[in-house]
Amino acid sequence: MNRSSLRTIFGRSVKPALIWTFIVTIIPAFTVGVWAAPTAAQKRSKTVGLMLEKAGTEKVYFSYNGKPLLSFGGLSDFIFYAAEDAYDYKLWADWGAEHGINHIRAYPPLSWKHIEKFTKENGGSLDNMLFPYKETRRGNRQFDLTKFDERYWRRFRQQCKYLESKGIIVHLLMWNGWQLRANDTPGRNKSDIDWAGHFFNPANNVNSFTDHLGPDLENRYAIYHSVADKKTGLVNAQKAWFKKLVEVTADLDNVYYDLVHEIKEHYRQWAKMQSWIEEMALAVRNHSTRLQPGRQVIFGMDTGGLSEAQRDWIFTRPYFNLLVYGKKHTVANARNWRIKYNKPYIPQESWDDDGQKYSYIHPEQRVHTRKYMWKFMMAKCQQMDLYMKPRIGFSSEDLPEFPHNYNPNGRSKFEDDALVLRVFWDSLTDYPNLWFNGRIESGPGSDPALRERSHKYVLSSGKEAVAYCSSATAKEGVKFRSRVLKLKDLPLSDGGYRIDIVKPDKGILSTRRMAVENGTVTLRLPAFTDDIAVHIYKGSR
Repeated sequence: MNRSSLRTIFGRSVKPALIWTFIVTIIPAFTVGVWAAPTAAQKRSKTVGLMLEKAGTEKVYFSYNGKPLLSFGGLSDFIFYAAEDAYDYKLWADWGAEHGINHIRAYPPLSWKHIEKFTKENGGSLDNMLFPYKETRRGNRQFDLTKFDERYWRRFRQQCKYLESKGIIVHLLMWNGWQLRANDTPGRNKSDIDWAGHFFNPANNVNSFTDHLGPDLENRYAIYHSVADKKTGLVNAQKAWFKKLVEVTADLDNVYYDLVHEIKEHYRQWAKMQSWIEEMALAVRNHSTRLQPGRQVIFGMDTGGLSEAQRDWIFTRPYFNLLVYGKKHTVANARNWRIKYNKPYIPQESWDDDGQKYSYIHPEQRVHTRKYMWKFMMAKCQQMDLYMKPRIGFSSEDLPEFPHNYNPNGRSKFEDDALVLRVFWDSLTDYPNLWFNGRIESGPGSDPALRERSHKYVLSSGKEAVAYCSSATAKEGVKFRSRVLKLKDLPLSDGGYRIDIVKPDKGILSTRRMAVENGTVTLRLPAFTDDIAVHIYKGSR
């Protein structure tokens, strides 16, 4: 499906994501540790940046360019490991912008060996590798943790700036917890390139303040005990890492922060870990505020796999204003945690409720990926990433030569579905007020054979309503016969509305005018395969 066909389907001009501009009015409502109402001066000030609106309430939402933002899709999560010969990030960014895909979840490297492996596997030259820290002598792989290599950070900045120019949001994973993996790591996630090449491994640096982290592998977990154990040199070096990431991104309009990615399997003492989290989180927030006074800092920490009590502790910290979770996602958690904590939910890693993770590299996952994105959009999630690398458990017969550095064009028809989702999102008129009101009393999936395996979701406000019906997770090619859809308990005021019937892989199928009475709408849907949506709104597009 090309852009001209989308114009025909949607009956209006579709502006390419490529030429979007982003000028956002920021009303800074967060100070360190305390939510505060914006002052009159702050309300008048304007700056560029991503923002949380209605912060501190259950209806908090992301805005960009002064409008509600849906950031979804992905590029390689290893973008910051590589020179362009090992990952052509501009090709990917251009492709994403052209297809309404505007999200990346990525981490800077903490292991020189992983950089080297990634470079080799993706066709790059080892001569082009850069590391965040300076080597004491070129090529000796001995680093000084008190000296950053500014060549790396200039490239990092250039990459972020290019993504910004394409309107692509960066979920920046500041500290990569899984790079403590080693051969003693439980399960199948062993590694001889992560801790073995870690910059903070005493075998790889000349700084005595890391000596206690080795040589025994068990000692490495003390990397998170530095604050509690008063290891001042190590604490300062860790803070410097986080501050450096802030310094090169704080003025950009497309970055939000995630303190630690995948901590669950890679720590030992939770009480000491808490002290470290607090110290590093406040360093990030305070440094951001110093560099960009009055600008909102958007910040969270991955809680995937942690216990309920540990997750609750992180979610209730006042310096975190996001709920980041990196395990299986359910609509119930996305909804209920938002209401409980008054923070937006970030479903990391395209991890569906049946345990599957979806990837663009596998063409056979197109339908699953599309339904995943629509389902969690209906759960009021606005930041949703998608893997671009091969996933365990899926096999395509024609995998590209390189697992990351391949031409994305035409790899999966999800890129066309992404355009439909983008146009649908842009057509919403009252997103800030859409809420979990209303229900589907009858309609697709009511047949006994499909009832338990179908998804049905409704969002509505006093002015607008959206309904989405789909086949179950990991099911595709499921045919639904023509049925009457009955929506009830909508907060819509009585009167006439326009109703679009939307096929998420094609666009608008039909538009009609109907009356809403007593919060009820009844209309016949056509037969369809896998999923369908209904958009109810006042006036014209």
